[in-house]
Amino acid sequence: MNTISNHPWSPGELIETQQDAPSKGLFQWWYSLTALPDASATASVVQREAIRKSRLISVIVACLLISFTAFIPGCLALPNHYVIVADLGMMPFCIIALILNKTQKPTLAGVLLTVAFELALMLVILTSTPFDEPSLQQYELFVFGELLAVSLITPTSVFAVGLFNVGFISWSLVFQAPKDPHLIAVLQTQFAPIWIRPVAVQFLVAGVTYLWVTSATKAIARANQAEMIAKLEHEMADQKRDLEAGIQQILQTHVYVANGNFNARAPLTQDNVLWQIAQALNNLLIRFQRAVQAERELKRLEEAISFSVNNIQQADVDKQTPVLQPTRTSLDRMIAVLQGRTLGKASAYPNQPASRIAPPQSNHGAWPQLRP
Repeated sequence: MNTISNHPWSPGELIETQQDAPSKGLFQWWYSLTALPDASATASVVQREAIRKSRLISVIVACLLISFTAFIPGCLALPNHYVIVADLGMMPFCIIALILNKTQKPTLAGVLLTVAFELALMLVILTSTPFDEPSLQQYELFVFGELLAVSLITPTSVFAVGLFNVGFISWSLVFQAPKDPHLIAVLQTQFAPIWIRPVAVQFLVAGVTYLWVTSATKAIARANQAEMIAKLEHEMADQKRDLEAGIQQILQTHVYVANGNFNARAPLTQDNVLWQIAQALNNLLIRFQRAVQAERELKRLEEAISFSVNNIQQADVDKQTPVLQPTRTSLDRMIAVLQGRTLGKASAYPNQPASRIAPPQSNHGAWPQLRP
């Protein structure tokens, strides 16, 4: 039973799984020394691919160093002393390739390793004495140069390296004079079969590795795209939740204000996508609150003026000196000045209905009660 198809995954699960599984051990230590650092959570597809290629070079060079080191005793046992020179000579190039890889030049490191390996193998073949029939088997080692090229440079570079190898093999068979009489006789009678074997291996390896690497590269690209899409969906889901929460808070603020609570404010911070709208709404509410307060003061002033005018008119009818009461508005300054001249003295704040001077303090009666 396929448990993968029956288990739906979510973008959040994919991202959390990748973030909660950090690499540990010897490989992580080797990567920290010779490859690019780990990708951040916001790294692009191009950056992730560069890190993947850098780690691939790091692993390949580590395998080469181990192989060259392990092959030293065998090189000393061979009659061709240039083999040990080629083997030890590859190690500095591996170190330089690791330095280039660490300094974000993986392609240059791949070119260096491929060229160095090709030259080392050519040196071994050209210095093979006597050049006999077992020496022909060294031609097949050129496939490692193709593997380095297709893995570390570009997939199409394997054909250039393959053509170069075919050219060198053809030249070697034609111009490198063999010393073995049996090989001389074989080349004179069976040159085509001997030539076709290493050449066919070169083309076969080049074609297969090209198809394999291009398919793997496309699969990795699709995986990276799927990861980026999952991350975007995860971020969009978070933004949607923040947006809905912000809309509810703004709507609740409108309800509070509609119910007469002019002190209500939208409590959104800058990390919310609607914070600019909330800020504009809060500024509008502040100005509206000031306008309501000014309207109330104006209404109180109008009532105080009307009350004072009625007192003056009533005093004129009664042939008395008008006495104006304090109104607890800005009109009291004028009343204070007039009391020292033509008006009678009044007590500071006589007991009188507040409704004749100011509107009711409660503002809930003038607004309909709304519910969110």
